[in-house]
This record gives sequence, structure tokens and C-alpha cells, in this order.
Amino acid sequence: MNARARKQWRATGRATGLYAGALALAAFVLGPFVWMLLTALKTPREVFSRPPTWWPREVTLGNLRDAATGEFGRSLLNSALVCAGTTVLCLALALLACYTLTRPGLRGRSGMLGAILVSQLLPHAVLLVPIYRMAGDLGLLNTRTGLMVAMLAFNLPVGIWLLRGYLSAVPIEVEEAARMDGLSQFRAYWTVVVPLSVPGIMAVAVFVFFTAWQDFIFAMVFLTDPDLGTTPLALLGFVGKHSVNWGLLMGASTVMMIPVLLLFAAVQRHLVGGLAAGAVKG
Repeated sequence: MNARARKQWRATGRATGLYAGALALAAFVLGPFVWMLLTALKTPREVFSRPPTWWPREVTLGNLRDAATGEFGRSLLNSALVCAGTTVLCLALALLACYTLTRPGLRGRSGMLGAILVSQLLPHAVLLVPIYRMAGDLGLLNTRTGLMVAMLAFNLPVGIWLLRGYLSAVPIEVEEAARMDGLSQFRAYWTVVVPLSVPGIMAVAVFVFFTAWQDFIFAMVFLTDPDLGTTPLALLGFVGKHSVNWGLLMGASTVMMIPVLLLFAAVQRHLVGGLAAGAVKG
């Protein structure tokens, strides 16, 4: 075997190893989701069969249908309202904060950014009791608004840090040109600079929505009314003291993933565009 053949053989071996590693990683990541979906499509008898079956012998949509209706269906609506409200509030406040942090002439900008970053170093459990007491004093306990504010306290710093990078990349000359056309500084920011940062805004919106959608601790602490429960709390209801309805639990988990997948599919183009723009500007 000559040197060229050995080189090609080594390159082929490395490529094969990379493909094998990628397939193993994909199986490790997607395996639990595939098993969840297959379990949701099984009958109750087959779910508890021994030995377990990989593919359902008799496909049923009863678990998905039962999960999408009743109390779990109401929890989906509650989660959608809470997550949408948290996302809108976080984006509005983060854009207002970034308006100041990205404009020239601000003193103490580094200290402000450092304080925002330090706030993320504290565990959520440390701030849970103070936020709970403040919400109680304001009459926000057991309300969707109180849950939004609680989750906003931990999502807003991340949103400010992410949006600041996108808004800082917009040339200041763009805003100055808009002001020369007769727009005020604040209006030029919202009508010219902010639309140019749509990929970053969409990325932050997806991050905040996903974080709020899967939240369990704050929902469990701040909500006591079953009619206001979110999907993580509803999933806990399928776990009994002596048994677990695995088919219904997997069906509910599958239904819970559908809004997330639809949201990601809707904003995927903006996310890819934002990553590409960040790579070029970086």
C-alpha cells in the first residue's frame, strides 16, 4: 500500500468514526423521545407486558386523545398564557434596558452588565423565598401574573445579555440617519434598530418560552388552585402513590412537546439567520 492509499484509508476511517459517533449521539439524545412516543401509542396491557415490546402490536391514539382533553387540556392553555406573557414582558423590558446599554455616553455600563451577570450566579432556590414573600405582599400569589413575574426575574438578565449583543451590532449611523429624517431618538430605536435585530429577538423569545414552558418549581410554589396549574404540574398528577399510568403519562408528555416543536419550526429560519449574522459580525 503506497502513501496515497494509506492517507485515503486513514481519512475514510476518520470519517467513518465521525459518522458512527454522530449516530451514537443522535440515538442517545433521541432514544428517550422515541420510547416516549412508542409507549404513548401502546394499549395499557402492552405497556405493562413482560418482556417489554419495542414496537406496539396494536397502535392506539387513546392516550393522546385523553391527554389532550380534560384537566391536562386546561393546563396546556394555562401554560400557553403564562409562557406568552412571560416572553412578551421579558422582550419589552430587555429591549428597554438594551436601549440604554447600547447607546454611547452611558457611565457605569460595565458595572451594570456585571451586576446583571452576577445575578445569574445565584441558585433559584436562594431567591425563591424572597420572591414568594414579595408576591404575597403584592397579592400576586396563586395568580398567573405572579408566576410570570417570578419567572421574569430569572429570564430577564439572560434576555438582556443576549439582546445586547445583537443590538450593539447595528451601526449607530442607521439610527442617526433615521433621526435626520425627523424621527425622535426613541422612535428611531423602536422602528429602525429593533426590526434589524429580529433574529436575536426571536432567539431570546424561544429561550424564554422554552424555559417558562418546562418550569416546575415556581409553578408548584406560586400556584395552589388546580384550575391554574401548568403542564408540569398536570404531569405530576399522573403519578400515583402506588402506581403510575405510564401510557397516559407518555401521551401527555408527547402532547406537551407539540407546541414546542411547532414554535421551533415557525422560528427556525430566524434562528439560523441570527446565528449566521452573528458569525459574520463576530
